[in-house]
Amino acid sequence: MAISLQRNGSLVALLAQPPSGPSDGGLYIEALAAISSQQAPFVLLVDIRSEIDLTPEQRKAQNLWYKADREKIEAACLACALVRPAADEAMQRVWQGLFGFPVLVTSSRADADAFLDKYAPKEFADDHGR
Repeated sequence: MAISLQRNGSLVALLAQPPSGPSDGGLYIEALAAISSQQAPFVLLVDIRSEIDLTPEQRKAQNLWYKADREKIEAACLACALVRPAADEAMQRVWQGLFGFPVLVTSSRADADAFLDKYAPKEFADDHGR
C-alpha cells in the first residue's frame, strides 16, 4: 500500500491506497507523528481505501499518539474529512466524538474536498480553483 502524508498549502493529506504491504503500519505511525508536527492551521484529509494491518505495538502507538497529541492537533486542525469505503453514520459519530473540530466521514472524495473547502483558509480554495 502506498501511504503518504502530503501538505499543499493548508491541506494536510494522509493517503493510503491498496494493495497492502508489510511496511504500511510503520509508515502510518510515522504519518501520525508528522500530523502532530503541523503548526500552521490546516485541514486534514484522511483518505484510506483499505484496512492498514497494525501490529499490537503499532495499535498501542496509535492510541498513545491520540492521547498525547490530541490537544496539539485540535489547536491547529480546522476540520477533518475521512474517506472510507464503509463510511456510515456510526463511524461519523465515533470520529466526531474523538476531536473538537468538525469531522466528516464519507465514501466520496468529492464530498470530502467540498467539506474541507468550507473550513480551509482562503489560499486552499484558491489553490483548488474555487
